[in-house]
Amino acid sequence: MTGWLRKGQRSIDIGLMQVNWRYHQERLGTPWQVLDPYHNLRVGAAILQECYKTRQDWWSSVGCYHAPANSNRADRYRRRVVSHWRRIISEG
Repeated sequence: MTGWLRKGQRSIDIGLMQVNWRYHQERLGTPWQVLDPYHNLRVGAAILQECYKTRQDWWSSVGCYHAPANSNRADRYRRRVVSHWRRIISEG
């Protein structure tokens, strides 16, 4: 990851929650902090909770987590996650 950052790449999804470095660098801290699973989970959970506060719907919040400023991208992402979730539930 640090190699990508040195090359100027900023749109990198990092860690367990795949938090985007470009949009959430101030929350993530250093490149090493974001790789700490507990820190990454806390940051990702805070982003998801903020989405839920404004949307009051968990599925809508999933889309917001991915693309808070682009409703079309958020909806496409939400639909993909719902599809995967349904497949997992049906297969047990």
